[in-house]
Amino acid sequence: MSTSSTRVLIAGGSLVGLSTAMFLARHNVPCVLVERHPGTSIHPRAVGYYPRTAELLRTAGVEEAAKTAAAGFEKHRTRAGVVSLAGEVLFSKEELEGGDELLDLTPAKLLLLPQDRLEPLLRARAAELGADLRFGTELVSFTQDDDGVTAVTRDSDGVESTVRADYLVAADGPRSTVRETLGIRREGRGVLSRHVSIAFGADFAAVLGERRYSVVHVKNDTVTGILVHDDTLTEGTLIVGYDPDRGESLEDFTDARCAELVRAAIGSDTVEVTVRSRFPWDMAELVAERFVAGRVLLAGDAAHQIPPTGGYGANTGMADAFNLAWKLALVLDGTAGAGLVDTYQQERHPVGLYTARQGSLQLALRSGTATEEQRAATDDAMTVTMGQAYPAGAFVAEEDAGALPLTSDPRTLSAQPGTRAPYVVLERDGAPLATLDLFGAGFVLLTGADGRSWTEAARAARAELGVALDVHSVTADGSDGLADPDGRWADAYGTSAGGAVLVRPDGVVAWRSRGAVAADGQVSALTSALRRVLAR
Repeated sequence: MSTSSTRVLIAGGSLVGLSTAMFLARHNVPCVLVERHPGTSIHPRAVGYYPRTAELLRTAGVEEAAKTAAAGFEKHRTRAGVVSLAGEVLFSKEELEGGDELLDLTPAKLLLLPQDRLEPLLRARAAELGADLRFGTELVSFTQDDDGVTAVTRDSDGVESTVRADYLVAADGPRSTVRETLGIRREGRGVLSRHVSIAFGADFAAVLGERRYSVVHVKNDTVTGILVHDDTLTEGTLIVGYDPDRGESLEDFTDARCAELVRAAIGSDTVEVTVRSRFPWDMAELVAERFVAGRVLLAGDAAHQIPPTGGYGANTGMADAFNLAWKLALVLDGTAGAGLVDTYQQERHPVGLYTARQGSLQLALRSGTATEEQRAATDDAMTVTMGQAYPAGAFVAEEDAGALPLTSDPRTLSAQPGTRAPYVVLERDGAPLATLDLFGAGFVLLTGADGRSWTEAARAARAELGVALDVHSVTADGSDGLADPDGRWADAYGTSAGGAVLVRPDGVVAWRSRGAVAADGQVSALTSALRRVLAR
């Protein structure tokens, strides 16, 4: 049996596993991904990615490729309820209606792109950055000790190998073998219903005409389900439920039965339907009690199973990967203490619980069963995906500030530590530059017009801690680095001309000095903040 080693082993090669490999490789962390299937998903599955997720793709250098691949879905913005595609329309609503109003929040936009088209882009980018991606290889077993994980893998020829890694990331889905092996329990409402997604080929053009849908809720005497179609108008997915308590099972969904259901959803007996695949899945609200178990870390559906109403599952999982990658990178290169990895639990577990609950609330809302209390507790998508405030973790909370709610309207946030750094358009050498594009590699210190002395403090902190730290001064005319012609930066970041804001590699605010600090105290203030963030 051959033996190899890597820094991080990733179990699972779907969206979250591939994102983890891509983000780690971007931070120059050697990683091996194993996935039992021979390639990326052949099933569309997730189809929508919120602007925050597009920001993560932007940081990894894959947003433009994703936008190009999604171009055919630009007009697929309507969520509707119908008797059938050819029949009566019961309701119609635009997704992220008024999307241009988000321009003050982010340069990114909602991406509609089936998972089977996004995954190859992530795979290609991860491989380009140096990740070792082993498809057709499964994780057979693993053990862990104080220094790492020893895993046994098996390839498609049945050949077993041993891989030694510092950490194992379990991105192996809702039925996670890794989570079950560790005996980690899950909390929540459990399995709410069982479903099968039917991927099929059919000619939609005549039935759709000029209409383009993101999601269609279909209900008639033959079928109740959710239908999505692609941009070629030749492929689609129909999601229908089944109930084992009523004697129904997956075996009921023969090709003939699936084709019958699809034709009923389309509303035509003459459309030729070709069933491509069937994918069974459970709608559930379940969150693992622990995301961190020694040297093993849970991400995506292995950590939290979120009802798909609202489309939060894939987005939350990719955000897990983004949060985790920079932390592992700094721990593995010795810049941070091992405690930095533990903050993954502090930050992402509350988000998992909250987002799973929001998925359930969206389910009640869209099914028409929501109570007034549930309606009041349901947050909009931008609040859920962009308005998070970590209750604790790798940041220094301000002593004189009250605790923020877990999520807020992102427009009400102003660079409080533990929140996403606000989006502001600055200028460099006369060209526009989004603050978002300053983040992603190492730490970034932003200072106001009177904060030039922070540059020396940053230099001292870099020397003492060996941490990557860039400094940018923001002035009205850009004479000291970045220009703020609209005068938005100080208000957006809640600081004065003499203050400073420290931003983590994942674009989350780590520390802030809202006012000026005496020059002889700046080194101590900044170094102390970095030590706390880095668990040193």
